[in-house]
Amino acid sequence: MGERGESYREAVGATIRGLRLTRGWSLRDLSQASGISVPYLSEIERGRKDPSGAVLAQLAEALDLPLGALLCEIGRAIDASYTPDGAMSARQELRAALEGLPEEDVAEVARFARYLRWRREQDSG
Repeated sequence: MGERGESYREAVGATIRGLRLTRGWSLRDLSQASGISVPYLSEIERGRKDPSGAVLAQLAEALDLPLGALLCEIGRAIDASYTPDGAMSARQELRAALEGLPEEDVAEVARFARYLRWRREQDSG
């Protein structure tokens, strides 16, 4: 698959993983809520599988999101990863840095990201 397909799979994976971690869920929790197996979810989150529309709909429902909202989040992840010169974006660098970290370390990064978002909202509001 070409570079665009890979960036799509990576965006889907990063989005699903981020939404899951924001909720404090394990892969098993998302699996139970969605009816999708843990191994398949893991492959999606690592950008190795291209989930069908039906699978995305199951994930959206499990995450209590409208499917359109999930697709918008994926679109934002794709846009954020685009760099005209081919260099890695900050999001891509972060994704690469998270790869291989233990789940508890990834959860700690997610908590810090939530804090940064909260702080930005406090500063602007």
